[in-house]
This record gives sequence, C-alpha cells and structure tokens, in this order.
Amino acid sequence: MLYSLLLLACLPAAAAGQQALTFEEARKAMLAANPQARAAALDLETAASREASARGGLYPSFYADADWARAGSQGADPYDSYSYGFSGSQPLFAPALPAAVRSAAASRRAAQAAQDRTVSRLAYELRNAFADILNARGALALSEGTLKRRADNLELIRLKYQAGRENKAALLETEAALKTAQWQHERYAKNLRLLERKLNRLLARPAQAPAPELSLPLPPEPPAEVSAFEPVLENHYSLRAARAVLEGANASLSSAGSARLPEARATGSYKWAGSDWPTAPNRWALGASLSLPLFSGGRLASNQDAAGTAARAAEAALKNARDEVFLNAEDAFLSWREARAYLDVARSSLDAAEARAWLVRKQYLAGQSSYFEWRNVEEQLIGEQNQYLSAGRALAAGYAAFTQAIGE
Repeated sequence: MLYSLLLLACLPAAAAGQQALTFEEARKAMLAANPQARAAALDLETAASREASARGGLYPSFYADADWARAGSQGADPYDSYSYGFSGSQPLFAPALPAAVRSAAASRRAAQAAQDRTVSRLAYELRNAFADILNARGALALSEGTLKRRADNLELIRLKYQAGRENKAALLETEAALKTAQWQHERYAKNLRLLERKLNRLLARPAQAPAPELSLPLPPEPPAEVSAFEPVLENHYSLRAARAVLEGANASLSSAGSARLPEARATGSYKWAGSDWPTAPNRWALGASLSLPLFSGGRLASNQDAAGTAARAAEAALKNARDEVFLNAEDAFLSWREARAYLDVARSSLDAAEARAWLVRKQYLAGQSSYFEWRNVEEQLIGEQNQYLSAGRALAAGYAAFTQAIGE
C-alpha cells in the first residue's frame, strides 16, 4: 500500500527495462566519491599512522652514522679524518611511552567515530534525497492525472454551458482550475529537477547529469518499544567519541603522573674513526642512563591536577552524551511510529475521498448534484492525494531520522 502512487513515476523506466539505482548502491558510490566522506577516511588513516608511530617508541632504535672531513694548516699537508659506526637505544622504564600509545589509540578511535558520524549524516541526506525525488516524481505523475481530469471537466462544463444547463461562472472557474493545474505541474517539474541536482551533488556526479531511476526499500514496521535498539545505541558514534575523549584524558593523567617517576634507557654504540681508510681504530660503548626529577617549581603537580580535572570533565561529558543519545533515539522512534500511524489515516481518507468523488461525479452527470458540490469534492480528492504522498514522505523521513539517531 505504501508509495502506491509513487510507483506511477517508475512505470516508464520499468517499461524501458532500465536498471533502478538502489539505495545501497548509491550509498557505496557516495562514500567512494563524496569529498566529505573521503576527508573523514583520510583523517582516520592519519590517526592510525600516528598510533603506529607512538607504538614504535616502545621498541629499540638503531642508527648508522658517518662523517668525513679534510683539514690542513699553513706549511703542512692536508689530511682526512672520518668516522662511521652504529648506535642503538632501548627504553627500559619510561611510563610516558605507554601513556602516549593509549592517547594515540584514543585519537584513532575518536577519528573512527568522526568518520562514522560523517557516514551516518551523508546516509541520512541520501535517504532523504531518495524519498524526496520519489515523492516529487509521484507528485508529477499525480499532477498529470489531475491535468487530464481538469481538461475533461472543462470539456464537460463547456458542453453543459453551451446547452444552457450551466452558468458562465462555472465555466470560468473550471478554466482557471485547469490553468492552475498547468502552473502547478510546471512547479512540480522544477522542484523535481532541483532535487535531482541535489542527489547528483551527494553522489559527486555532474550537477546537470540526468538522475537515474531510484529504488528505495519500504521502511520496516517499527517495534513496540525503543528498548530493542539499546545494544545498537551503546555503540553509537557519539558515545564512542566521548569514550575516546575520556580515554585520552586518562592517558594524559597517566603521562602527567609519570613525569614524577624515573626514566631509564640502555644505549650502545660501535664506531670506527681515524685518518686512513679502511684501517682505523675502533671503539665501542655500552651503558644505561637514569633520570629522576627533583624540583620543577610546582609544574609537575599543576600538570597532574589539570589532567585530573580534564578527566573528570570527560567523564561527565560521557554521561551527558549517553543521555542525549538515548533521548534523541526515543524522540525519533516516537516520530517514526507516529508517521507510520498517520499513513493509515491518510490512506483511509484517500479511499473515502475517491469513493465520494466518484459518487458525486455520477450525481452531477445525472443532474442530482450541483456544480459547487462537485467542485468541492474534486478539490478534496486532489488534496487527499497530495496528503497521502506527503504522509509517505513523512514516514520515509521519520525512518531516516531514526536510523541517524541510532548511529547507522
């Protein structure tokens, strides 16, 4: 029953054997070509690279170095000097390094949540664009039927007027109704073109390219309670972003606390140096270093206090984000259920208006009804048809808003 009028807009494509673009196909194409989606994906790659760089600080580091110089003085022959060798170091005790890794991992998770937010928003816009275009095409197809009916009505009134059975006011009103329908048809065509251009922009296609035929699945029946989606809400991108901020704040707190602890590092080197190549004396060195802060003028304590305050603020922000996510999801869920219930009301009203219009038209042709009653019933039928289209559009928009509210 849903979108039964909208299907009229797809009949030419079906007759021509064209392949309709599905929502999932359009979503994949959008995420591959849309600049916003690509920027979010690149930000995630950047965060992943920074996490890998932070993890690299936990492992040994090796270096190769070499230098050469030629020197001399007045009255003496110039000579060469060179050195080359290898060196390496390994952190033994550095509490700041694991904290930096945790901070980089939290940044990567925050970037992942930001990408999911962008994808969810673009999917919401794409679903709305699909629904708007299908609704506009349905309105255009409905307008074509209205034009035909208006033309038939004008011919009928003209015949009655010529036969002296109808007044001139009725004829003029019917002509004005036909011209109004023609103007509305042009407006529907303009609105459809604007919506198709918006879809092309989302898909990163040329704005003037013709929009393909579309296939949007019907929204499912909403469940009785929003609690069925609680497991999905716990994985919402807003909650994951808030958790990442809290994890980053805790990592900063650990890093600030570790600044008071000693740091130990092992080092080693093996070098050759001299003035002749390749014969040269060599030397090697192995050792370890230990450093412990003794006095910093209160800087370390202040940094730790500030990090602790930031961690508590991030924890409060996480709680607030959870409340907002669940409340927004419930609001969107209730709106979705309301839109689904209203669709049944609109369908019932449309059925009643169609039956009433058919009856009054028969009565008018038989002389049992006045022109004004017939005109009012015709206007009511057109209004109910447009109302039913609007109810279908509202249901699609409500479902799109709900999917965005739960983070999909």
